[in-house]
Amino acid sequence: MEGKKLSSLLSKLRQPLHISYISKYILKEDLETTQKELDDLVEEGLIIESPLSSKYYAIKTISTQE
Repeated sequence: MEGKKLSSLLSKLRQPLHISYISKYILKEDLETTQKELDDLVEEGLIIESPLSSKYYAIKTISTQE
């Protein structure tokens, strides 16, 4: 993913967003491409899929209680 797209995405993921919104309005890609890119970012540890709802993504916050 390009640096500009990545920084735009990460700045908007302060609260969980649904994959369809990310695909249509942020990345401007089809759902399949968006899913692959989000999966890569999850594997890299930059974002997480919300444990409360499927297909919602947010930036990974560092927990101080470990």
